[in-house]
Amino acid sequence: MSAPTSEAPASSSRPRRLLKWGGGLIGGLAVLVLAAALVVPRLFTSEQLKGYVIPPLEDATGRQVAIDAIGLRVLPTPAVRVSGFRLANAEGYGPAPAVEARTLTVDVALWPLVLLNIRPTAVALEAPVVRYEVGEDGATNFDDLGTADTTAAASNESPLAGIPVSNFRVSEARLQYTDRSTGQALSVDFDAQLDALPDGAALTSAGTVDLRSVRALLPSVGPDTLVVRDAAANYDVRLDPTAGRLDLRRLELDTAPLAVSVDGTVSGLNAQPTLDLAFETGRTDLAEIAAFAPAAAVEGVNPRGTLALDGTMSGSLADTTGTNPLRLAASGRLAEAGVDYDGTALLRDLSADLSLSLDSVTLRSVQGRLLGASLTGRLSARALTADPRLAFELKTGAMNLADLAAFAPPEQVGAYNPQGTLRLDVAANGPLPTDAASAQQLSLTGSGQLAGVGVDYDGRPLLRDLRAGIGVSGTTASVQDLDGRLLDEPLSGSVRVRNLFDRPQVEGQLAGAADLSRLAALTGDDALAESVRGRADYDVRFEGPVDAPDAIQPQGRVDLAGVQVPYESFRAPVEIPQATVQLTGTGLSMDEATIRSGDQSVRLQATARTLFPVSEGLAATDPSMTASFTLTSDRLDLVALYPEADTSDVYYSQLFAAHLSGGEIGGRSPDAMAEELYGGIELPTYAVDGRVEIGTLLNEPQRYDDLAVDVRLDDRRLRLQNLTATTYEGTLTGSMTLDQRETSAASAASRPGSVWLATTASGRAPSAAPASALTYDVQLQDAQAGAVLNDWTTLGRLVTGTLTLNADGETALTDGLLPETDAFTAIGQSLVANGGLSLDMGPAQALVNALNLPAPALKQFGRLGGPFAIEDGQFRLETWTFGGSQFDGSMQGALGLGGGVDLKMTLQLPLSLLSDSGLPARLGGGDGQLGSLLSKLAGGDAGTETVPVTVRLGGTMRDPSVEVLNRDAITSKIQALAKEQGLNRLRNLFGGDGGGE
Repeated sequence: MSAPTSEAPASSSRPRRLLKWGGGLIGGLAVLVLAAALVVPRLFTSEQLKGYVIPPLEDATGRQVAIDAIGLRVLPTPAVRVSGFRLANAEGYGPAPAVEARTLTVDVALWPLVLLNIRPTAVALEAPVVRYEVGEDGATNFDDLGTADTTAAASNESPLAGIPVSNFRVSEARLQYTDRSTGQALSVDFDAQLDALPDGAALTSAGTVDLRSVRALLPSVGPDTLVVRDAAANYDVRLDPTAGRLDLRRLELDTAPLAVSVDGTVSGLNAQPTLDLAFETGRTDLAEIAAFAPAAAVEGVNPRGTLALDGTMSGSLADTTGTNPLRLAASGRLAEAGVDYDGTALLRDLSADLSLSLDSVTLRSVQGRLLGASLTGRLSARALTADPRLAFELKTGAMNLADLAAFAPPEQVGAYNPQGTLRLDVAANGPLPTDAASAQQLSLTGSGQLAGVGVDYDGRPLLRDLRAGIGVSGTTASVQDLDGRLLDEPLSGSVRVRNLFDRPQVEGQLAGAADLSRLAALTGDDALAESVRGRADYDVRFEGPVDAPDAIQPQGRVDLAGVQVPYESFRAPVEIPQATVQLTGTGLSMDEATIRSGDQSVRLQATARTLFPVSEGLAATDPSMTASFTLTSDRLDLVALYPEADTSDVYYSQLFAAHLSGGEIGGRSPDAMAEELYGGIELPTYAVDGRVEIGTLLNEPQRYDDLAVDVRLDDRRLRLQNLTATTYEGTLTGSMTLDQRETSAASAASRPGSVWLATTASGRAPSAAPASALTYDVQLQDAQAGAVLNDWTTLGRLVTGTLTLNADGETALTDGLLPETDAFTAIGQSLVANGGLSLDMGPAQALVNALNLPAPALKQFGRLGGPFAIEDGQFRLETWTFGGSQFDGSMQGALGLGGGVDLKMTLQLPLSLLSDSGLPARLGGGDGQLGSLLSKLAGGDAGTETVPVTVRLGGTMRDPSVEVLNRDAITSKIQALAKEQGLNRLRNLFGGDGGGE
């Protein structure tokens, strides 16, 4: 009985002892942990911990490492905290650290820590920044990082063994990439939550990476940035470093526009990485994808629709043998796609089956709308990584040309207002065009149709109701069966363009009609359009280079009818009742046609050779064009032809005379007046041969009848040869040459009434007139002397009768085409017959008054003339003789072109005429004996004897002076005659001749 009693207390006290022992153990442990929490952090100060951490890091990286502080915490959770970590950058890459972080906190398991073994349970990294830079030479700031020798580590030990991390957090992380050689840059901001757990020698990891933003600077695209925001990646991977294998069990990338899922493996990480991946996307919105692209790349494109893809990527990433290359095989569907261009809807409702590989893309079963018209077909691009080749078959419905024109620059479309439709059915196969050479190898075939085409020009209808068939074959395009209306007149024909991509050549034929008034309206000059009249019917073929329109050679016929064109230099518009122009390819010809201006009319036949290309035919220097013409007219009045100017009452001959005499006309300089009328005349440089025949040419005050002349023009030199005409009731023959081959610095502005012969654009005058020179060799026979002198000199009608003149000389001309006085030279012969001196002029009247001669004595003579020379501003008379009804004589000296007179004249006066003049009485003194003696002689047998009287005419034509030079000789002559007369009387008185005895 005692035994059971003693055992019961013992069994009841065991739990109490266990609890007591356990409580003591726990209390002891608590005291131990508390002691550790208090003692351990004090055992390892921040500076001591830095000494453990920084040197190995600097040895491993070869860079300077800085840490602001390192702390060790035991309670409530054991952890190591590093703050202010910085890894210096490589030399030459700036002062910013290559790697830095605000804090790194590593939580460790408590019990292993008690056993002096650190086992991380969680890692938190705040604000890490990695700066990866590529220099201009291609080197990076991480090339020399980690070059320390680490071969001492055990080669068979897994680098990940013993470091399980079930909770790894990264916040406010940033990766910065800069490439100085290309100007590209990348910045990635992200957060991450993941685990990394050992699995033998492998590591498994799963987690989420949140990409807050990705920014890429792409200078080749533009100065803007590619931006991705708020993307998330979920993954589950197993990495076996020893085997070099990554099992991608799950990777899901989700952005706002794109969701991609990937699974598969990446093997050969330690040698040659090889992919075996499968991927799939959902229905991706193209508009949202475009939002991530640089603005410059998608500006005005406005993409829309969806794209779905699934496929595989397999093969080696670095295969150089070709045995296992990287391959991409994907298929998908493009649905409801659309694209704009500068705000205009280009593609809409496009759907297609899509196939992709690394070097090809194919769209099959294409259906949609192009510019509102139906679009069907297929398209593929192959060999994208080598020599890309393009192939397509596309067929469209009727596309509106106005929509097509919207793609051209506004300055090219202008106010053309295109109308109508275009249908196309085309196919192509060949290299993707990158230049003219590759474009030539692209084989194009197809057809099309234009319908209802219309084009405006400057707000006016130009083309309407145009229809045509279009054909394309290889590098040739054609427009056939063209039919429509040009300016409301019929138009038909065809056009063919060869070598589309390299120096294209056009050839074709156009036929129709044109209203010239409506054509002129296209210039925008309403006044011109209202003044132009006429119609042109044409049937023209043409051929030439597209890029040089002026070199296109036209051939065919143009019929003109009822043409009226204003011409600034004429008083009335130019009218062509009817004419036919033949285009020869290199030039043109016109059969004889009547051309009128007001009451004046001529008949013109003309041919121009080597006119095309115009840039060569009418080139400013060395033009290739040559022309010939024949101009005839029954009567042509130049005064009626040219408009009246302010100086219309002044004629060229008057300006000529006033200029040479140094005088004025109405108080104005003749030079200035001539420049207003004739200034700026410039001869063209091309060659012209022609013949002019005019029944009566009037150029008041001159008149030319039966005028005929050959015209030769070449290199700014105009030659008038074989000139014949009747003028001043005499005959004019000879030649003249106007030469402008010398340049002049004198400017010649456009003036009203100027006649421009230069090949200049309408309304545009040359900036400077060339220097002009005139050479001439003319003969004027039996002309009215007084009229000639009156028109062309300031002598007026000094001489009457008929004039025969031979003149050969040259002179430089002013800008107004007047002879330079000092340079004007001529030599020749002048003969006036059956006339006399006009008493209305100063010199003749002064001579009559001085010598008291009867007026008829000077007004009537048979001839007057001799050789002359014009030089140094003077008209020099060598020795001119004259014979009159009452006396003969001679004269020599000079008449100044400015009006000066310096003549020496010898008159052989009969005694009777001399006696009647009373001159001897004035010469002999006041006793009158000489006069009495002369009277006796004149009344006797000596009355027919002559006495030479020499006088000097001086002064000017307006105020002449007369001086008798041989007074003594006259007296002696009279006395000698008287003596002889007395001897004769003595002989008669004594009989015989005084010789008998």
